[in-house]
Amino acid sequence: MNNKRLIGPEFYEFIKDVAANNNRDWFNKHKKRFRNDVFLPFKELTEQVITLMQEIDPDIKIDYKLAAFRFYRDTRFSKDKSPYKLWMGAAVSRMGRKNTRYPEIYFQFGPGENFIAGGLYRPDKDTLYNIRKKIAQNPEAFEAVLNDKQILKQFPDGFKGERNKRLPVKSWQELSKKYPFLLNKQFYTIIYYTPQDILKQEDLPVFIVQHYRAMQKFNEWLLHLVSSGTK
Repeated sequence: MNNKRLIGPEFYEFIKDVAANNNRDWFNKHKKRFRNDVFLPFKELTEQVITLMQEIDPDIKIDYKLAAFRFYRDTRFSKDKSPYKLWMGAAVSRMGRKNTRYPEIYFQFGPGENFIAGGLYRPDKDTLYNIRKKIAQNPEAFEAVLNDKQILKQFPDGFKGERNKRLPVKSWQELSKKYPFLLNKQFYTIIYYTPQDILKQEDLPVFIVQHYRAMQKFNEWLLHLVSSGTK
């Protein structure tokens, strides 16, 4: 595919039809349309994003399967037994969609919700501990990262994340009164778009990756933390 828009109106139209016919019988009759209008365009988009991200970070060595989330829902523990999602999404990082340590870019597109997110959404226990330890050593420096003009220009709402009420180190708990971001369990940014915003992009892969580039200050901060092996 040479069209760098990649995702067209038919992408959204098919998922709208899934929303109205979310059952296996209907989907099986329209598998070819899913493959041509949704799966293949999104796969090409994700592969191009991976290639662009590898130019920034050569240690990203994943493929589409490691980045993309399945269109099929896991309904085992859900009251909603609808078999299909109403969006396509992928996370590009050194660990792909199972990322727990590295800066990432995540993009999700569908008729109901379109967004691009950066940062670290699901840090594992050790990584979160080390993040907090480094923040506590110099909270002013991390505050400057959070308020970086380039990040806030791309993501006007700044950093988000659920927070703990208590921290495992007493001094951190005290410090969190002045620097509440120490309580964060997540450190991510997000910006929402309309389908029209996505469809009008002349080069959608570049558009997505520019969000990661805007996160440079945070990305460098996190990569330095991981590479230094802070304990």
